[in-house]
Amino acid sequence: MTKKILTFLLLAAIGTTTFVSCKKYSEPKTDPTRNYFPLTFGRSVTFDVDSIYYNEALCTQYRVKSQMKYVVTDTFSDRKNFNNKLSYILDVFSRPYAGAMWKPISVIILNPTATGLNWTQDNVKFTKMMFPIQDGFSWKGNAAAPVNDADFTFLKDWNYQYRDFRKSYNTGFVNFDNTVTVLENDESVNYPNVDSGVAAYRTYSKAVYAYNVGLVYRELTHWTYQADNSQCVNGYSVVMRAIDHN
Repeated sequence: MTKKILTFLLLAAIGTTTFVSCKKYSEPKTDPTRNYFPLTFGRSVTFDVDSIYYNEALCTQYRVKSQMKYVVTDTFSDRKNFNNKLSYILDVFSRPYAGAMWKPISVIILNPTATGLNWTQDNVKFTKMMFPIQDGFSWKGNAAAPVNDADFTFLKDWNYQYRDFRKSYNTGFVNFDNTVTVLENDESVNYPNVDSGVAAYRTYSKAVYAYNVGLVYRELTHWTYQADNSQCVNGYSVVMRAIDHN
């Protein structure tokens, strides 16, 4: 697995921008469905993270368990890219287990627009949500992704769709009464591997957002299988489940 893909999964980066601190600012909420991702200073969600990595060359897999925390820490005005509109800084912290010290590992930039919410991670922009939320509504959330880059080709033509609007969701740790699910992608060939002599792949991506909380569940699976002498899988699966929030 390349360093770029590892960074894409769990890390984020930001380019050069002009920052104007505005910590106590919160986005006016004219559309109540925007509360499925509240942009409020200090808002945080803590996740249990379960990752599996498949190494085709060694024909091995290994599991990593950890915890992550997303915290809205500040806003800034990006005069160059967003016409001086406020963007939000979502700091990401990680620790190997409960009770260990949190360490800052990355920054995600959130850009609310008139119709949606852009999420910039590892310099790749996604449109994670569209507003107002409507069950069944779909959009091309990865339209701005660099799909001509071989490492990101698998992001091409994802069709995000809202499902289970206002339904409850249990992460396995916390039950949320009012959520919306975004099925970002669900593709497979020869999955499960019913024929070892035929190439296979699996790409699955899903996010769940809770009202007045934000992201509470995230799953991203992407692996490929080449029907050659090794007959081994290459890729990863990462699942994030909310265990606490404020």
